[in-house]
Amino acid sequence: MTRPIHRHFLDIPAAAARDAAAPFAVLPLPYERTVSFGTGAAGGPAAVLDASHEVEDFDEELRQPLDFAVQTLAPPELNGLDDEAALERIAAAAGRVLGGGRFLLAIGGEHTVTYPLVKAARDAHPELSVLHLDAHLDLRDTYEGTRWSHACVMRRVRELGVATVHLGMRSWSAAEQELVAAAKLPVYPAAAIPAAPDDAWLDRLLEPLAGALYVSVDIDALDPALAPGTGTPEPGGLAWRQLLAILRGAFARRTVVAADIVEVAPIPGARVTEFAAARLGAKMLAYRRFSADRRKNSR
Repeated sequence: MTRPIHRHFLDIPAAAARDAAAPFAVLPLPYERTVSFGTGAAGGPAAVLDASHEVEDFDEELRQPLDFAVQTLAPPELNGLDDEAALERIAAAAGRVLGGGRFLLAIGGEHTVTYPLVKAARDAHPELSVLHLDAHLDLRDTYEGTRWSHACVMRRVRELGVATVHLGMRSWSAAEQELVAAAKLPVYPAAAIPAAPDDAWLDRLLEPLAGALYVSVDIDALDPALAPGTGTPEPGGLAWRQLLAILRGAFARRTVVAADIVEVAPIPGARVTEFAAARLGAKMLAYRRFSADRRKNSR
């Protein structure tokens, strides 16, 4: 028997996956134009959606059911568009969700998609900051002849005028180091992150990030033992519980309005990376609802 391939996020009723009034929306973005080492990021969104049907309907950490409605959108049509036009179309798709006050989780695709997603989030929430988790800084001005490379995405994001904090890095260029020093950017290499981040450390991490928060997670922020299916893996990455502690702290301390998980490049026969990404996406939706409910009940 051929196993069915699932094209919406989480194992929920089809009606809930089409509900345009759902508080959460998932936007698959199979965008892959500038990968510079391993390929396959275009297949990431479909693999993550499929793997998400194996995520249990109960969050063991929060002790809460994952019983929320999540609309899964169709990917925007990008064929025939140049890079800038394609990114504008992604921004428009994201803006339709964020302009309605809903939470957006985007699944890439290469990291370049973060730029239009942040642009749409900033338009909906002018006071916006970005928390960036990655093995790389992605702060180059150009790479391999283009400003729109995945290696330049956080440089483009910073040009939108948003504050950024970067963590999980294990690899960056000399030019990026000069920029970090000159701009005094808050960068937390993976080796500097405590195994169990406590409240004081999380407060310091998030202190520069005012207003609404956008969270961008390149799956290579995790150690490649946990997420080998990515285009540019780097040894020495974050552990699963480290990553969750940081994200739970961010969602508890800030109003997170959107997030992305990018650079999943499935390896045939090894589904650990897409399942980790699916679990991470479900975690972020659960953290968002949990934090919103706690704020509402504390009033």
